[in-house]
Amino acid sequence: MAELVIHEFLTELGKIKTAAKKKEFLQENESRQLKTFLKGAFDKSLEFNLPKGSPPYTPNKESKEGFGSVSLEYRFFAKGYEGDTLPAATRESKFITVLESVSPEEAKLLLLMKDKKLAGKYKGVTKKLVSDAFPNLIIE
Repeated sequence: MAELVIHEFLTELGKIKTAAKKKEFLQENESRQLKTFLKGAFDKSLEFNLPKGSPPYTPNKESKEGFGSVSLEYRFFAKGYEGDTLPAATRESKFITVLESVSPEEAKLLLLMKDKKLAGKYKGVTKKLVSDAFPNLIIE
């Protein structure tokens, strides 16, 4: 699932009618990238070493790339990982590069994930659903 495009995945997930079927869909599509994104979006204990809001970046209208193509870069943005040692300007520059390498829809989702504002954007995609599907993913 290296080509994970979160925007497309969550759109599909949002169309599923019941919580049980949504949970099943999540579990069937389990991947490191998906879990990385969902943990980033819903786990309050995972903080990002990045300023709130949107940095000055240029959406890449040519890109069809999704989160799967940039997920490994997140070790530079999450607190407690490799990025802690980087100067803030370097880390923020790396984040802008990530935003400019994925599709515009995906970049918006990455900003929502970073700021923990994904809840309510896709029907039924909640912290509870993610916790039910992947019980040890989100730390309370």
